[in-house]
Amino acid sequence: MTRPVNRRSFLAAGAGLAAAATVGGRTAFAQGTPEAAGAVVPPTTDTSVSGRIRYQIVPSGPNDVNVLQEFFDTTFRETYADLEVVVEPAPSGSGDPLLASMVAGDAPDIIDTWTSRATPYIDADQILDLKPLVDRDFSADALADFFPWVLDAQTLESGLQWGMPRYVNIIVLWYNRSMLEDAGVAEPDDSWNQDTYRDAVLALTQKQGDRTRVYGGHIPAFAYNRFSHKVEQWGGRVVDPEDNTLATFDSAEGQAAAEWHRQLMVDEQAITDPQFLTTGGGTAGVAGALANFGAARIATVEEGFYPFAYADAIGENFPFAVAPPPAGLAGRSISGSADGFSIWAGTPNQDAAWEVVKYASGPDFQRALVGLTGYLPVRRSVLPDYLQIVSESRPQLAEANLQVGIDLLENGDPHERPLFAKDAEAEQLIDAGLERIFVVGDTPVDYLVELAAQVTEAMRA
Repeated sequence: MTRPVNRRSFLAAGAGLAAAATVGGRTAFAQGTPEAAGAVVPPTTDTSVSGRIRYQIVPSGPNDVNVLQEFFDTTFRETYADLEVVVEPAPSGSGDPLLASMVAGDAPDIIDTWTSRATPYIDADQILDLKPLVDRDFSADALADFFPWVLDAQTLESGLQWGMPRYVNIIVLWYNRSMLEDAGVAEPDDSWNQDTYRDAVLALTQKQGDRTRVYGGHIPAFAYNRFSHKVEQWGGRVVDPEDNTLATFDSAEGQAAAEWHRQLMVDEQAITDPQFLTTGGGTAGVAGALANFGAARIATVEEGFYPFAYADAIGENFPFAVAPPPAGLAGRSISGSADGFSIWAGTPNQDAAWEVVKYASGPDFQRALVGLTGYLPVRRSVLPDYLQIVSESRPQLAEANLQVGIDLLENGDPHERPLFAKDAEAEQLIDAGLERIFVVGDTPVDYLVELAAQVTEAMRA
């Protein structure tokens, strides 16, 4: 999962958070869920727990560690006076330093995770199953404030719950309003399908001779997480729902989805490749897309819902907005992920770590996280205040149509991609194969047949 850049601190958002805390008129949600933040039922807690907890985050900006540390040193300590949380960044370097520290018995107590990041540590029996703790401390009413799919995303088919929700991410379409107007392209809406999308991307692409000067779109189908939902949008599946060892992305639908993107990336050079993304001062992931979008070198970006990261990257350069992702041949599949807090299975501080995780997945921390990042909260009770919090912190977002994110969260059926039996290994194999098709560009899409056979063989070995 890719990450945004340029977040600000909790302190910078303090005024917005204070105002949001007094907002009334909250909307009612589905039956059995809270109608107001005051109606949220808390889990069973023990505020007398003491100790020192290490919390490792995956930082997206230079100030992330400091601002989170400030929050845990102040607001958090008002509830847990004797519980110290030390925030530290995930280590860099070759191999997997986190797994090495787990095996050595010196890992952080809590780590930031998402499904594909958690699975290697789950496979190594290094992630604590939180299901017994959730069953013990959360009643049905206490869980009702979470979106059900967000909770489901934290649990494997085996029943192991690898995390508690941290924030919600949904793939949407960000676009440069000025570029669309100049090119005579109507702003995207629910009616956009794969044909409308292709025409728009081609119309927005600007070339100088054989060289693309401005790309019409950024659609990272070269990454398996994204490609899986493209296959779904074309009517296929990446893995057999009855057999998670059987790769099925080589179907006619999967090949058609791949060919649509291959033509735009390789033949037309109208959507970005990883090499281009690094030219804007970032990496081949979200950082590169943000840098180039903010510099008006990409007209549309199909990426995660990171409002503050976009606002900070763009500044006052141009007006921008967000729309639902365009539909494929079989409709609109919403790629959603619920990043989580995981607890190291070897922690000697399980009780204290669990208290921190319960608090961090609760409304107070979720409200603060919205004020820091603009991320969509995992709590229904925070959502009615969402637009006010983000627009007060970043005024340019008031006209960016962020209601789209809320609508997709509530009604768009967002969901994670399905998992293979040995998912981390499958992802590595598929990413390498997609690189041949989309990045090297010398491999036709029927190579997916050979690639699917390789993945199936590896899953069944």
